[in-house]
Amino acid sequence: MTRIAIFANLLTYSTVASQPLFYSIAFTAAQRALSAGAYVELRQRINAVMTRRVPVIYLAALVTSACVLALSWYAQNWNVLITTALALVCLVADIALMLRENVPINGVMDRWSATDPPADWERYRNQWFFVYRFRQVILLLGFASILLGAVFQN
Repeated sequence: MTRIAIFANLLTYSTVASQPLFYSIAFTAAQRALSAGAYVELRQRINAVMTRRVPVIYLAALVTSACVLALSWYAQNWNVLITTALALVCLVADIALMLRENVPINGVMDRWSATDPPADWERYRNQWFFVYRFRQVILLLGFASILLGAVFQN
């Protein structure tokens, strides 16, 4: 049962971690190259989709992390317990930063007009990316942690 829970946790957490990986590989540079109107339109389209999908993905990662924690505690599998706990802390920290910083900026951007963006639109974009860089590091550390736990189980 523990192996199934670990697999489910790896699957859900990797889905969460795939976003910062994609941003670091290509998406950040591509967004920075967009004109104001194109950036606003893209952000609004992304926000509309992510508002519906992100809660489900994050909830699945939280639930599978909790399951792995419980099962590894019961089995006294300390490597998995510690690495999953660290990953869960990273996930919760990411959620807190997202809700406190990025989501409010998304709300501001959602009210903009793509044909007439505000003069300070780049300031908001830069602030969004500044916070997101911290979130990328946090999520990738969490993902590396659960990978270590899965590979180096007792």
